Amino acid sequence: MMPAPSALTIATRTVLLCALALPALAQEAAAPAAAVASGEVSLEVGQAGQRSGRASVARDQDGLSLDAAYDVQRNGNYRDGSVFLEHAASLGAEWKSRQGRFGFSADDIEQETRYPAPASAFAYVLSAWPDDRYRYNVRRASGFVQRYLGNVELGVEASLREKRATATYVGEAGNDVSSYRSRQVQLAPRLRHYSKLGTVGTDTELGIDLMQWQRTTARSTEDSDPGSDLTRRQHARALLLREELAFGGVHAPRVLVGLRREQFHLDPSDLPLGGSNWERQRAWDLQGSFLLRPDLSMYAKTARKYRIDDDGYTSAGYRPLAGQLRYERELGLTWSDARNTRGASLRLFSERLVTQIVFDQSVLALNQQGFAGNLEPARRDGVALEGNLTLSPAWRIDGQLQQAHARYDDYPYDGADIALVPRTLAAARLYWTPPGNSSFDMGVQWLRALRYGNDFDNSCLARTPAFATIDSHYAYKAGRWQLELSGSNLANRRHYGDAPACRSSIYQNDTRQLRLSARYRF
Repeated sequence: MMPAPSALTIATRTVLLCALALPALAQEAAAPAAAVASGEVSLEVGQAGQRSGRASVARDQDGLSLDAAYDVQRNGNYRDGSVFLEHAASLGAEWKSRQGRFGFSADDIEQETRYPAPASAFAYVLSAWPDDRYRYNVRRASGFVQRYLGNVELGVEASLREKRATATYVGEAGNDVSSYRSRQVQLAPRLRHYSKLGTVGTDTELGIDLMQWQRTTARSTEDSDPGSDLTRRQHARALLLREELAFGGVHAPRVLVGLRREQFHLDPSDLPLGGSNWERQRAWDLQGSFLLRPDLSMYAKTARKYRIDDDGYTSAGYRPLAGQLRYERELGLTWSDARNTRGASLRLFSERLVTQIVFDQSVLALNQQGFAGNLEPARRDGVALEGNLTLSPAWRIDGQLQQAHARYDDYPYDGADIALVPRTLAAARLYWTPPGNSSFDMGVQWLRALRYGNDFDNSCLARTPAFATIDSHYAYKAGRWQLELSGSNLANRRHYGDAPACRSSIYQNDTRQLRLSARYRF
């Protein structure tokens, strides 16, 4: 396999493409038009130390669109030692003309949190080591150029993503710091063609993805060598093809076929244990729809998808996991009346997962609490029914009922139910929009009892209790201002959020939470 291009080569090609496209597009500018500017400022306060703010501005003129936003969020949570902070900023620009468009975007997210722990089993950790914390930062930038040539679209997008994470554990012998840095550069050329063969419309897309990725992990303690870093590199290239056919007519059948083949190149020391499927992956997608009557349609789809582990944060060290495969099948019916005042849908779904990548927080290794791993093969089969009804111009109700069975599908746990997956989920929401400037909605969700975690042999006879939660939202507009009051878990149910062991290590979801926000648009 030929090596993937370097980050410098990718950046150089992208700059050259932009340089060639910009003069051609700029000559097609329309007559000057008045600029349209808008913006929004919002603040929100809530219980348990929840605070958030957002400011955004946008400007449109002569085909040029600019936007920028800044967000800040703080949440104390109701458990001690779980304060969460986040700062996020974004910037974007796009220029459009009759023959193409180009633009760029950039964003930066920085998070910091204390480690929450269960109320019982690990309470001593919080009182003894209150300075344990986790920092996470993501920076992304991308640019694209798209050119229209009749019924053909040519485009290319280049993107850069950098991630940094640091986990600090404080102990009597000193600090233990684990750090992670990664950098990914990707180039994605695309060719798209529209045509019509008789009464059949076609939409064809052909693309290539080229990716270069590097990650450096390190761990330092009072006794370790601060320079002991581990660097891992990966190159990948993928070819994708998508074809959509629209046949028209009374029944308007549509067919979509998608194919993707990707090759990965790793350092030999980083190949996963027990297989070579890491180096090559295939995905496909087949969908179809058919209009049975003007108010009734059916659809079917089947797909194979894959996911590659880019963290290597496992209990066996920093060795990457085997790739995850997912096989999906779905069949559905959708009905709505001519006025869209009533509607319903029924869907049957099934998925099979092989070497699923999951995060297991019950594993303790390498001085870390929680690691990624490959789960045994599993299946999820179920049926879902959804409906909506407009009672009057001011009242509407939506509902959902889902029944699913998640179980292991191969030795050694064949047939056993997967823990922490509810078999039954029911939800309903009522909307009220009276004449004027106010609106209100309220919803209820119910989950059936489910199994505790880490119970592969079905030895835990206990079940986490079923629970129902109620939430609501009210909004009032006054000119450019909008005031909102929302609440979650209004009945103040103390329900489980996670239970990774039989009747222990229980994480409870939030108690009743009320939030008040104000938004001003200009």
